[in-house]
Amino acid sequence: MRRIAPLLLLVFSACTSSVQNETESSTYTVNHASTFHFERINSKEYLVVDEPWPKSTVAKKYELSKPLKRVVCTSTSHLPYFEMLGLEDAVVGFPNMNYVSSENFNKRAEEGKIIDLGVDGSLNMEILIGLQPDAVIAFDAGGESTSLEKIQNLGIPVIYNSDFLEQSPLGRAEWIKVFGALFHQREKADSIFNSIESEYNRVKELAKNVEERPTIISGVVYGDTWFLPGGANWAATFYENAGGDYIWKSDTTSGWLELGFEAVYEVGFEAEFWIGVSTFESTAAMIGQEDRYQEFSALQEGQVYNYNKKKGPNGGIDFFESGYSRPDLVLSDLIKILHPTLLPNYETVYFHQLK
Repeated sequence: MRRIAPLLLLVFSACTSSVQNETESSTYTVNHASTFHFERINSKEYLVVDEPWPKSTVAKKYELSKPLKRVVCTSTSHLPYFEMLGLEDAVVGFPNMNYVSSENFNKRAEEGKIIDLGVDGSLNMEILIGLQPDAVIAFDAGGESTSLEKIQNLGIPVIYNSDFLEQSPLGRAEWIKVFGALFHQREKADSIFNSIESEYNRVKELAKNVEERPTIISGVVYGDTWFLPGGANWAATFYENAGGDYIWKSDTTSGWLELGFEAVYEVGFEAEFWIGVSTFESTAAMIGQEDRYQEFSALQEGQVYNYNKKKGPNGGIDFFESGYSRPDLVLSDLIKILHPTLLPNYETVYFHQLK
């Protein structure tokens, strides 16, 4: 069996005080992200994931002495970083390729270069061992899962990716620096992120001083509950930066609000735009699921937009794959919707107007 690279065999909690005294300023910079940072101890660089899963009180630390070569990752949102860095060959396994929208990765799977490991949360351990990855890059939505513990017990390092906990659009995109560090592509990662950051700030400036900010509602009803972004949510930040007036902007929830239909209708029935409506492809389909939707002004005026413009061959929505790493494009899409004259020649990438 191929020997597992030693760079990530140590996964441990935050440093003790004696080690902290030896910590120097890292040569890696993080300007927007809040869930990871880099440390330099005795001339060695470390990646520190401060919040590996929601409300975690234990950090995870990884030495960056040797670059990774072969990895398994578990979220479609991880894949764009490999494409951006030209590291597609490094991905040798993924759970459930049906969710992947990337033509590149789907082709590699068809050629047998990426092996499907089954449903995430119950990965096929036998296949995983056979792939002999240097590490598994995984996300954990709520405490260390049994599956991830099994992987570590097999001697395969698990690198926690908690980019989904970032509330800043640029903070989430800055996770490309983590992949750059792990694969020793730091300069390329920094250059790519700097370009994204610059473009995001450029288009944000266009909408900064708009005279009119159209009102926005978001989300749909599931059962008896309307799920929509909280006022401190990642999506709400985009609405604000795009020159919109999100109805729940004063709310302090960073996650998702769960409201009754009447509560949303009371304050949002006259909203000018309705942005983000699950997997719906038409307003007729929306009304078919909930006929009270037709009472909203945004639907009556045809101002309903969804993020499923671009899909993969098996129906995977690209917004949930590459949108997180390209906030500049997401923001440009929303500005085009809310203030089309600010970007007259721009064509949206992720969002489209429902018919």
